[in-house]
Formats: sequence, C-alpha cells, structure tokens
Amino acid sequence: MAEDVSAPGGFVREVGATLAEFERGLRLAVPDGVSAPSPGCLRVASGGVTLDIDLTELPERRLGQFRLPVLAARYRFVAGDVPDRAALLAHLDRAMQRGGG
Repeated sequence: MAEDVSAPGGFVREVGATLAEFERGLRLAVPDGVSAPSPGCLRVASGGVTLDIDLTELPERRLGQFRLPVLAARYRFVAGDVPDRAALLAHLDRAMQRGGG
C-alpha cells in the first residue's frame, strides 16, 4: 500500500542507512533542493513541493556478524499539491534505491 502524501502527520519508514548515507543520497537525488533546518531534520524543496524528513537513529539490526544501521524517517509534506508530492516521492525512491535482490 502506498503512503498517503496528503496525511497531515506524514508517514514513517524504516530505512537501512546511517544519517550521513541518507543525507548523501537525498542530496544526490535533489542536488540544489536539500537543506537542514534543524539537527535530524532534512528539508527537500523541488518544483513547488516541500518535504520535511525527521530522522531518528534506531538500534542497529544484527544478523550474525552482519550489522545494519536503521533510521526511522518521518516524511511530512508541508507544501505542494498531491500529484506533485507523489511525483517527488517516486523520484526520491528511485534515486535513493540501493542494490540488492
């Protein structure tokens, strides 16, 4: 089920990345549209859409010796119409997708 980009409180995703990795991927996806208005918060502004992403580090996941960093990312759109919000989210998802199977 797709997230509701019009939900006033936003939605939360768990992301397998460090804070630095997530921010780097976001800046690659929208090179001139990312700012950090406060610690742990990234703002994406693109084409009339504004998205705030609040990031919280969660305990890492362990599979034997393998350790994965985990973030809780709360996505909250604060400007833009619904189709443009959905388009930005789809762009971010494609751009930040990592390899795997």
